[in-house]
Amino acid sequence: MNNKEVIIEKIIKDALDVSKENVSKAQIEVDKIMADAKATAQAFADEMLPKGEIQAQEILKRRAMVASLDCKKIILSKKTELVDDVFASVADTMRKEDKKGYLDLITKMIESSADDKDEVIICKKDKDIITQKEIDSISKAIGKKLTLSKEFGDFDGGVMLCGEKFDKNLTFALEFEQIKDEQEEKLAKILFGE
Repeated sequence: MNNKEVIIEKIIKDALDVSKENVSKAQIEVDKIMADAKATAQAFADEMLPKGEIQAQEILKRRAMVASLDCKKIILSKKTELVDDVFASVADTMRKEDKKGYLDLITKMIESSADDKDEVIICKKDKDIITQKEIDSISKAIGKKLTLSKEFGDFDGGVMLCGEKFDKNLTFALEFEQIKDEQEEKLAKILFGE
């Protein structure tokens, strides 16, 4: 081998040695970086996992509270609907089963509130119960001139009295609403045992 080849071989050997040493140092540095990253990730996980569990529990509690409130709203809505149905059925039941009692109720409502020259408006369902003959009888009894309107009101029982000065709403919807406000607690106890 000549000098040139020896020098080239030495350069290659030295380069390989330096390269091996650099790779070894790099591997040590990579191992250290990986160990630090794993330790940091583990510390982060150890810190965040309990927080995540607490947050998950809080989210579950809030969702359970919202679901409970939604259930209570639905139940209250159904109870209110049932109470409304009870009141709505009263007029129909009276109209069908006790026409005389129904007519007496309407008569008392008119007698207590009518003014002279009032026009009595009834609902279409009452056309066979409250007739002009009945209105004439009430007029005579209270000494006031009343007329039965040829138009029907858009309500489900009771009457409207239209006067020269002002109108009076004596519909069952309004009357029942007032009764319901006063008696709702008692009715709820009867219906729902509350």
